[in-house]
Amino acid sequence: MWYHILLMSTYFRLVRYLKPHLAVLGAAIGCMVVSSLLSGVQLGAIFPLADRIVTNQSIPLPAWAPGWLAGVVGWLNTIRPLTMAAMIAISLPLLFLTKAVFEFWQIFFMNDAALRVIRDLRQALFDRFLTLSLDYHHKSSTGKTMSRILYDTSIVQNSITEGLTDLVFQSFQVLMFLAIALAINWQLSLVIAVIVPLIAWPIQQLGRILKKYSQQSQTVMGELNSTILESISGIQVIQAFLVEPRARIKFATANERSYRITRKLQKRMNALSPVTEFIGACAGAFVFWYGVKQVLANEATLGTFLAFLFAMLSLIRPLKRLARLHGINQQALAAAERVFEALDETPSVTEHLRARVLPPFHREIVYEHVSFQYDTQPALRGVSLTIPCGETFALVGPSGGGKTTLVNLLPRFYDPSAGRLKIDGLDVKHVTLASLRGQIGLVTQETFLFNDTVRANIALGTPTAEFTQIVEAAKQANAHPFISKLPKGYDTLIGERGDLLSGGERQRLAIARALLKNPPILIFDEATSQLDAQSEHLITEAIDRLRAGRTVILIAHRISTVRLAHRIALLQEGRIVESGSHDELLQKSPLYRRFCELQLIHAGSRSGSRSATEKGDR
Repeated sequence: MWYHILLMSTYFRLVRYLKPHLAVLGAAIGCMVVSSLLSGVQLGAIFPLADRIVTNQSIPLPAWAPGWLAGVVGWLNTIRPLTMAAMIAISLPLLFLTKAVFEFWQIFFMNDAALRVIRDLRQALFDRFLTLSLDYHHKSSTGKTMSRILYDTSIVQNSITEGLTDLVFQSFQVLMFLAIALAINWQLSLVIAVIVPLIAWPIQQLGRILKKYSQQSQTVMGELNSTILESISGIQVIQAFLVEPRARIKFATANERSYRITRKLQKRMNALSPVTEFIGACAGAFVFWYGVKQVLANEATLGTFLAFLFAMLSLIRPLKRLARLHGINQQALAAAERVFEALDETPSVTEHLRARVLPPFHREIVYEHVSFQYDTQPALRGVSLTIPCGETFALVGPSGGGKTTLVNLLPRFYDPSAGRLKIDGLDVKHVTLASLRGQIGLVTQETFLFNDTVRANIALGTPTAEFTQIVEAAKQANAHPFISKLPKGYDTLIGERGDLLSGGERQRLAIARALLKNPPILIFDEATSQLDAQSEHLITEAIDRLRAGRTVILIAHRISTVRLAHRIALLQEGRIVESGSHDELLQKSPLYRRFCELQLIHAGSRSGSRSATEKGDR
């Protein structure tokens, strides 16, 4: 019972997406009605008229026929056979042409309605994924997300273009042909009461199986997308470590699973058609035998019998399409459930209903006994910290100590599990996300750039910036010299993820992007950790220049960067174990001294192995 309630709620929720497009849907249904009526005219008129031409007998009329129809039939009975044959020869092409025009528009309007719904669904999904917090995106693979936006919605689209079209159009066809059959011989038409249950039973049995396989198919499609994305993104590592065979096997396994599940789906979907046809053929054989018996006994004319027989046989195709519709809807409902599951996801970081705009930062950032954990793994343990406005503050310590987590709490990419984080005395949970993040610039270790021009990437967060402002930001970030040497300067396309640039160049663009935003708070998350000496020097120089008048938080593994800080905190296992200036920590902290010694060894190794630096770390 609950299963059917869930299915109906999913279906009605999906149908609600048609509401803004009822005009287009109404046009499609109107064309279906006209097309069905014309099909009825073809069948209901041609055979009796042909009977009139061949036998020269009057067209029979049921006693219940309305007056206007009796008048039309009476007029037709007065027309000479040859004249009527000429009328049919002229009317038939016009009738088929008119029907074809309405069929074309019914398909066009229904496809348009489906495309509008899918457009809206995909936009709603994409908008939802943009609002979900980082924890969701870290747990859910990119391939799975892409599968929901592209593959699942395409399955839903099929249910509208084909499923809804068949539901409406084939239902009209059934009603039209059934009405003709009932009008000719209502007793014999009751054979439909036997056909429908015989068709409905196997449909019901196959429905749940189809839904189960459809869910499996959608899961495998997510795995395929993930494998493709992972392999393309990591192609350099795959080729470097000679693991192409392993990548092929991984993809082939998922691909084979997709093939097998899709084959099972198609096998069961295709089984409906012959079953339906067989049942219909049995019914048609009975009708044929009984009708011929009536014609031979002069209880019916040949034209009337043929009209009845073709009306009954014409029911087979729409009934077969309606039988197949159940399987299509089961697949669509499985896809729709996944789509709505994603749409119903709520971000872990939400904006308070009474959130206020954060005033310009001017005093201090305060962490009050802040703790945080990823699932059950603690990352921060009761951290208390104050960063005054205008201070350059550095976080150092072993990897996994919680440094990135600490700074990610500031723009509310996550919320603390315990404790509070305040800016100028205001809890960040009580201010709008836009006003909070608008005052923070972020440069990460793995710089993400878009497949666009240099100009567009720098102006990403400030689309109204003047070109002179973009150039000035690039100069402050030490990016202008290399940009000037690019083929088209600031209008040069930099490739996917900025792959046409070196690591140092990408970092300098990221700094320029953050600078153009002109935030009072700047966060550098290991911005120089993977760069060569020359790139490191240029970026450190840029950071030193831009920190004037700003609050800068540095996560660093390089002494050259750490020495820029007024104060340094040593973070280990989620706790601040030491804090002070560079000189103070050298005196009192063995752990910090060890950190510096390792950096000096590393720096010496780099200088000894490189007599000259290349363009970057490309």
